[in-house]
Amino acid sequence: MSPADESLKCVAICTVGELFGGVERHVLGMLSALRARGIGPVLILFHNGELADRAREQGLEPIVLPDRNRSILATSRQLADALDRRGIRIVHAHGYKAMVFCAVARRRHRFALVKTEHGLPEPVAGDATGALRSRIYHLLDRGATRLSNATVCYVTSELIGHDGGRYAARRARVIPNGVSAMDRRQLPRPPEYHAGRFNLAVVGRLEPVKALHLAIEALAAPGMPENAHLHVIGTGPCESELRTRSVAVGVAARVHFLGFRRDAHNFIAHCDALLMPSLHEGLPYTLLEAMALGTPVIASRVGGLAETLQDGATGLLIEPGDTLALANAIRKLIADPSLRARLGDAAQRRQRANYSLEALAGGYLDVYRQVLADGG
Repeated sequence: MSPADESLKCVAICTVGELFGGVERHVLGMLSALRARGIGPVLILFHNGELADRAREQGLEPIVLPDRNRSILATSRQLADALDRRGIRIVHAHGYKAMVFCAVARRRHRFALVKTEHGLPEPVAGDATGALRSRIYHLLDRGATRLSNATVCYVTSELIGHDGGRYAARRARVIPNGVSAMDRRQLPRPPEYHAGRFNLAVVGRLEPVKALHLAIEALAAPGMPENAHLHVIGTGPCESELRTRSVAVGVAARVHFLGFRRDAHNFIAHCDALLMPSLHEGLPYTLLEAMALGTPVIASRVGGLAETLQDGATGLLIEPGDTLALANAIRKLIADPSLRARLGDAAQRRQRANYSLEALAGGYLDVYRQVLADGG
């Protein structure tokens, strides 16, 4: 590290850490990449969960603040004191809660704030109270971003367009997510993938925006081979509804709910195709991991899926909500093994060229240097 970069050693990453998904994969990747460059980042969480455990596996003990905050000022004071003791000059925040507490903490300990926008606010299923709460959180996030004069980074160009220039141009950038190179030969084939089946997989939180009912309905489409099986890796609020749907359309014996799996990479590596029929996405790590592993992907033409995949070259894109198109794409891959291989190989080359962990870390290091040069 050059003398000019010595100040980059004073970096903290702050997020909630309650669940484990794309944001958490992003954080783990950044921790690994920064440590490889001689930067020992501080990790600040509000939950002692899966992300905390995986950080410890990397040899990094996180600071875990209270997850139930009776006083925003008290918790922000704890955050500020922790940052002050460690001489932190830059905090990289993910999510509204991290942004709000960091914005308040800056009143006690000054530091530059960088924020990553991973996706659009998702609709809340259920009562009006939940929707109102989500709206309030979103407004708090915006206010905290402005109050702290944060530099805002977006994982896709589409997201920066949605924000409509809300933040100053010099403080808005696009830095795509990235992953390390992966080798499927190093990952064991899950025993759930039986020989003689065409093994489809969906991986992630079971939420309305993922539109996973489309995958189940596609499996029941006329002409779908009986050996096509769908493996659902993940948990979430839609699980009961999806199980009920698989029974209703007569494919319950071919839909396998496997829950949250720490070995999700094994399922991505060895499935015959990964399905992502989402109604919206930022730039999901599941997609990038599938590309890195050379797994063919069928995805909706939305958000980062459409920005990253080239239809017919590195994946198959369908219109969101189109069950028939999804079924046709599945049948197309079943019928043409050579197409599966071509899509997987081309996607892997594209990931290595454009969506590497090295490019991700390099982009954020440039941002960190700039905000320090600007005085935060």
